[in-house]
Amino acid sequence: MLICMISISGVMAQTIVDGTVVSKSDGLPIPGVTVIPNEQQQQGVLTDFDGNFTLSLEENVGTIKVSYMGFATQEVAYEGNTQLRVELVEQVNSLNEIVLIGYGTSEKKDLTSAVATVKNIENIQSRPVSNFSEFLQGNLPGVTVTQDGGDPSSSPKITIRGLGTLNGQEPLRVVDGVPYYGPPINPNDIESVSVLKDAASAAIYGAQASSGVIVIETKKGKSGKMRVNIDTYTGFQSANNLPTPLNAEENNFVYNTAAGNAGASPLSAHDPEQNPWGTVTRTDWMDEIFRDAALYNVNASISGASEKANYMTSFGYNKVNGVLIGTGKDRYSFRVKSDYNLTDKISIGENIYFSKTEAVGTNTNSGYSGAIINAIYMPAAASVYNEDGSYQGVVPERLSDFGGAYGDVYNPVALLKRPTTTSPVNYLNPNVYLNYDIIDGLKFKTNYSYALTDSKYKQFKPRIPEIGRSNAQNYLYQSYEDTNRWIWDNQLSYKNSFGNHNINLTAIYSAQHTDYEYYYQEGRGFANEQSYNQYMGNASELRPTQTNVWEDALTSAIGRAMYNYDQTYYLSASIRRDETSRLSTENQSDYFPSVSGAVRLSNLPGIENIYTINDLKLRASWGEIGNIQTVGYYSFDVPLANSIAVLGEEGTNDANGLYVERQSNPNLKWETSESFDLGLDASLFNNKLSLTADYFSKTTKGMIIPGLADLHQGTAAADVNGGEVKNTGWELALSYAGSVEDFSYNIFGNVSHIDNELVNLDGYNSAGIDYIQHSDQVRGVLRPFRSAVGENLYSYYLVPAQGIFQSQEEVEAYTHNGNLIQPNAQAGDLKFEDVNNDGKINSEDRKFSGSYLPDFTYSFGFNFNYKNWDLNTLFQGVAGVKAFNAYKYSTYNASLQGYNLDNRVLGAWSPENTGSAIPRLATSDDNSNFGTNSTWYLENASYLRLKNVTLGYTLPKTAMNRIFEGSSLRIYVSADNIFTITDYEGMDPEVGNNGLDIGKYPLSSKYVVGLSLSF
Repeated sequence: MLICMISISGVMAQTIVDGTVVSKSDGLPIPGVTVIPNEQQQQGVLTDFDGNFTLSLEENVGTIKVSYMGFATQEVAYEGNTQLRVELVEQVNSLNEIVLIGYGTSEKKDLTSAVATVKNIENIQSRPVSNFSEFLQGNLPGVTVTQDGGDPSSSPKITIRGLGTLNGQEPLRVVDGVPYYGPPINPNDIESVSVLKDAASAAIYGAQASSGVIVIETKKGKSGKMRVNIDTYTGFQSANNLPTPLNAEENNFVYNTAAGNAGASPLSAHDPEQNPWGTVTRTDWMDEIFRDAALYNVNASISGASEKANYMTSFGYNKVNGVLIGTGKDRYSFRVKSDYNLTDKISIGENIYFSKTEAVGTNTNSGYSGAIINAIYMPAAASVYNEDGSYQGVVPERLSDFGGAYGDVYNPVALLKRPTTTSPVNYLNPNVYLNYDIIDGLKFKTNYSYALTDSKYKQFKPRIPEIGRSNAQNYLYQSYEDTNRWIWDNQLSYKNSFGNHNINLTAIYSAQHTDYEYYYQEGRGFANEQSYNQYMGNASELRPTQTNVWEDALTSAIGRAMYNYDQTYYLSASIRRDETSRLSTENQSDYFPSVSGAVRLSNLPGIENIYTINDLKLRASWGEIGNIQTVGYYSFDVPLANSIAVLGEEGTNDANGLYVERQSNPNLKWETSESFDLGLDASLFNNKLSLTADYFSKTTKGMIIPGLADLHQGTAAADVNGGEVKNTGWELALSYAGSVEDFSYNIFGNVSHIDNELVNLDGYNSAGIDYIQHSDQVRGVLRPFRSAVGENLYSYYLVPAQGIFQSQEEVEAYTHNGNLIQPNAQAGDLKFEDVNNDGKINSEDRKFSGSYLPDFTYSFGFNFNYKNWDLNTLFQGVAGVKAFNAYKYSTYNASLQGYNLDNRVLGAWSPENTGSAIPRLATSDDNSNFGTNSTWYLENASYLRLKNVTLGYTLPKTAMNRIFEGSSLRIYVSADNIFTITDYEGMDPEVGNNGLDIGKYPLSSKYVVGLSLSF
């Protein structure tokens, strides 16, 4: 009885502490949080599905410790029976952060190789970007993202740690553990991203990973009640720094002056008395083709999770109207992702993604038919339309005698609006998987992925009757291509700890197979150009059909071992055997090893007690990776090509013939990339300051390139293992985070430097030629690029320009052995350096003059939060970059066909304007001012850009709870590409195309307002 009463009394004396743990950022409950009272581990509990916990304690007063991965640990005091609400704050510099690696994850503190995680990925939903690559720019050191102008049909180019080969340079993308080859996914689906930058981290992906790997994990449901999320924005984009063409009067003045300087008679078209029509400015062609273009984006998702199931369904729509009329892009996307625990050991899941994209761009890379450059060429006196609504040419029909004076120009509005183009791309990617926990620590996963890409293209080009670049023919171009790919991975992993010894073993067998088919047809001669007649069957002439078909297979066996002792000493190693169908039998397979190690210096005696150092780790890695992307599908045994053979005495009998188009190379081997990395990771001052520094070298061996053609054979040369490229450099990333009461902040920055060198061209040919002359050209005249041993890939190979002759005396003083070096020059012409000292200027005077590869890439910014307000900024830039401004070739040059010119030629050299850098105006280019591949076209394209500013306000939780319990609403404004500081004279310094700018579609400024609603 006494014992019973004592027992009852003890129970009644216990203190009950109830509570709920939620995330401070969104107020959602967090299940699985560890709650430990008074440092008594045995008394600890986990929060349930709704974030609730209950503790029965003997102590009436004390503290409880609340901890969860990815959040800062909190200690909360209690006294007596207490009801608590604990709000956990996400921890910015958590060393326990889970990082995506190849075929798995790792805690950030345990990394031994160069793996970088993209911070603030949640900000992507507030940025006016249509794909992840745009968001990535400036976020990570060593990862160079170059926008390919502003064309909505193009995507940015990503280069990780330097240009290592001449083709097949794109990094591998892995989405939810599976290699991904489809169009850009909906960026709003992305949960986290890691970039594997060195061979040790990427080698596990073998033949596909020589250019690095971008590992993406998409969102999934979170434990708790079902959540509905809606993210949307709307706004516009506009082009900046557009060139200005000459108006009508200026055009007459320039060409009359140019004729006089050349000693020629002015054309009657430029005489106001003979052609008064040509003196009146009727059209600003830049205003006609450019517009402020609308942007729309909406994403909606439904997600949730229980103890046995997890689900997420999302829908996205993105519409981008291009700043050039007639261009734009639409994308619809849909994702269903779920998994289910069948038993305690078996779980299954599926991840299905569908997108439909239709993008219409335009050509801005041609010096003849580029839309923007034709807006410069078109005379300002011309109108867009004739009185009958048809497009007008360079002159009205009644003035056709003057048409030749203005050149073979397209009406740029017609160029953009006249064609009818459709280009839908449908992509379907279902993925199913099964996980089986065999025993404690030993797991098996099988994953099957199928991807179908269905692309169609149809463009009808009507006749061009107007004067200028007219064409009496019409055309229909139509194609389709289908790509079917399956990937099957089987993975066995074992993870366990034995005292201070921790091991993680992985074995994988992977197989993938791809089928591809392409069909193209061109039709001409449509009697009726109405839309209902724009079908191939209505063409009066069908050109020969073009087809392409191939199969590709890759199988891989992979092993990886990761070991650490007491989280102080680390060692990892992997090996992968790849076998490809793209090489001959004896060369199909190869092995690619890697090894890495690290020492946590902060755990060593003498350092572990330095209170300012929270974590300090030194790491090193080495590895080799093959590159399958550079290998042609049948380079070892090139199939015969087909063409129409014209037979018969009068060519009346045609037959489909076969011929050897390209030589085969059965001795072709893998292109390999070998890299070394030495890195330091540090977290200092109570995890407020984070630092990552790396030195690396990456060498591409056996670079696969087309060999030199043997002119005696009459066929294209075979692909060969023809060279070696080396990239060396360093990277530094810093961030500092802190808070003062309601104000928190994070300041960050990164910088990287890379040296690129073509080491040799051994195997390129037997003649010992030590360079590759690239075919990139401007109107068949300028060819600025050459890759040579000892230089950057795609270096500029140019004649040095030494300014402008200021007088005839200077021309006559520039001699060699008493002879004029530039006998056709006059005052106002360019002076070129006689590099080889032979007394004349020609192609032998070219020398290497840098490249478009930057010396430095950098970015910096800050994130501020004050109560419910947030402000994020990002600056991004490059230094040591040169661009070849070939736009000047035809827009500063009065010696071509009479094109209208850029109004900067009004400042060309003259006896009254001797300080100009633009050569004198002349209708003949006797000195080849413009026809010489010279450094006059080279400009400093370094820049600093305010990449993004986003200001947001989150409505108070109390206000939102009155509307709907647990809901949240954030309203924001965001702007991209706000301003750019640069010396470059073109529209935008980020021209892509290896630095060749012929009036590139410019990058635009974007301004949006949006909201994020969750309930």
